[in-house]
Amino acid sequence: MQHHEQQQHLVSYLCVGRRSRYLLSIKDVVRLRAACTWLRELFGAAQLRDRLSHSLGSQAGLRRAVNGQQVQLLRFDDDQFGTHDLLAAVCVVEEGGWGEEGGWGEMAEVIELAGQCGNCELPVTLGGADINTHANITAYVSAPRVLAQLKMVGRHVHFSDGTCMQLFQHGNEDVRAIIDEPGFELEVDPPLPAGHLYEQHRQPHDLPVRSRIFYSTVRGRWVSSGGPFTNASVSSFVNYKTLDHFIRTHQTTDTYMYILTILNRDVGGGRLDDLLTESPLTTEAAVCEGGLFKHRFPLTTQLARAVLGAAAPFVFDGQVPQQQQQQQQQQQQQQQQQQQQQQQQQDEDDDDNESDDGEGGAAEAEGGG
Repeated sequence: MQHHEQQQHLVSYLCVGRRSRYLLSIKDVVRLRAACTWLRELFGAAQLRDRLSHSLGSQAGLRRAVNGQQVQLLRFDDDQFGTHDLLAAVCVVEEGGWGEEGGWGEMAEVIELAGQCGNCELPVTLGGADINTHANITAYVSAPRVLAQLKMVGRHVHFSDGTCMQLFQHGNEDVRAIIDEPGFELEVDPPLPAGHLYEQHRQPHDLPVRSRIFYSTVRGRWVSSGGPFTNASVSSFVNYKTLDHFIRTHQTTDTYMYILTILNRDVGGGRLDDLLTESPLTTEAAVCEGGLFKHRFPLTTQLARAVLGAAAPFVFDGQVPQQQQQQQQQQQQQQQQQQQQQQQQQDEDDDDNESDDGEGGAAEAEGGG
């Protein structure tokens, strides 16, 4: 019995103790609990709750600095969790990577933007019902990471019409977003044309999506019509819908500047500012925000010039009819001056030739005499 207790203590020290920083993965913990009954006590509710707290604290992407203080974006209502829910909670936090670029990085941006737009309260608190949107751990880890996280978090991003960014699973592949009705399908990883920029920058954990969903200000609710609209990723789809809903439900004379006032472009180490100014999904050179249209949209300007013809300078170059008339007159005067200079030069050449011919004839006459 004493030897058995020493073994328990040793396993507890190596696998659960803080100094070991949790050498076993959550998958290993699940296997050990299933294989050995007496080990379950070493991974009980208290130990799993402690591990969940440690795992959340290790996710740098789930923390933001606000007014000099660290704010947690996500938490779990683990006081009400049993062992099963605690195991699942640790799994959803730890599976998929760590740090700013992995784990919960994209979903943290979704939560932060939703909080700034007033669509959720921070931190978002996940309960047992949120975790159990996935049938089991296998179902969670087999889905694209951001999509799997959105199934839990989206239920907490609320809109003014009483809906939320909830996902509804139908079968293995069919997913609906916001409203569980036909027409609100969210096509994950749709086929794209060869060479499409979204395909070039495709992320397996945050796949492109296509839908017909948009918020109608006339009807005051989300509808499915037009499109379809393709977004570069699941996270960009959610962020776009959140911003679009905010724009359409807030009266402002300058929506763009209003958005800039609620968005902190330096969040996440300047990641938002980089996406706005140096997006990987464009090949165009950077221009200033207040630049001329022809500089910001050169391809569109080129196509429009071909259609507008003589009117293009009025649209893109700031010319007015009087300026164009003066320009034409100047061009005509320059052409006339060039013609006069050419004619004068030709007359001088002709005079020189005639002079040469006269001198040659006089010389021949003297020689003949």
